[in-house]
Amino acid sequence: HEFAGEVVELGEGTHPDWREGDRLAALPYIGCGTCFECLSGNPFHCPKVLCLPTGDLVGGYGEYAVVGAREAARLRDDVTWEEGAFTEPLAVGLHAVAMSGLRPGQPVLVLGAGPIGLSAAACAKAFGAGPVVVSARTDRHADLAIKMGATAFFLNDEHLGEHFRNHAGGPPEVVIECAGVPGMLERCADLVAVKGRIVIAGGCNGPDPLYVITPTVKELNYQFIATYSIREFATAQEMIASRRIDPAPMLNGTLTLDELPEVFENLRHNKKSCKLLVTNAS
Repeated sequence: HEFAGEVVELGEGTHPDWREGDRLAALPYIGCGTCFECLSGNPFHCPKVLCLPTGDLVGGYGEYAVVGAREAARLRDDVTWEEGAFTEPLAVGLHAVAMSGLRPGQPVLVLGAGPIGLSAAACAKAFGAGPVVVSARTDRHADLAIKMGATAFFLNDEHLGEHFRNHAGGPPEVVIECAGVPGMLERCADLVAVKGRIVIAGGCNGPDPLYVITPTVKELNYQFIATYSIREFATAQEMIASRRIDPAPMLNGTLTLDELPEVFENLRHNKKSCKLLVTNAS
């Protein structure tokens, strides 16, 4: 669902701004275009949405994919295919930062050092955050975190709170959770400052108990997020095109569809790669 491609055919009624041969990055869903959510730029919440995760659409592994004319962002000529494919994960990080209500200079903690966590760190720094710390259970992406804009990386262990305070001069006022594992709701509550804001972007697919006394006493705000708007997707593409954010450090290589099964199997055991891109070019 993170891909870029070339327009090879226009559907009936397609917006006249699009032409065959145009290069684009596409949202992984298509709305009806007429409901309130679509007109508000949020087609993900359209009651008639067609979505890649539910099998309504063919994604980037297909030779061809149907995308929405509204749900696409044009790639500038100087943006590579690889950079264009990073628009989607960067848009998730951008949405997380936007929903956090981040104010200039606020210290930020990002839990999780995958593509979404690294994108959130890059966007937080680009939008004026103070110290930005990325934390994960292993340090395999520590160097990537710094390259993507973090001011420090610390392991997510019993010393994380202390290390953050030593680095930033106090606790994080914004915590963006991008790990998606049980226990993060309470972990964020323990780490964030009083009256701080917690954005849950990890999407834990299961129960995650929360002992409510800590967030109650600290008067915390939890913000759960699903996905970005059309405007945020276009902004993410513009941030790449204008070189405000360079996603290249996250790219570990490009492979063909024929190589994909073997690489998938290897990824079960080798977790070092951050992002691999598939090309169907000959």
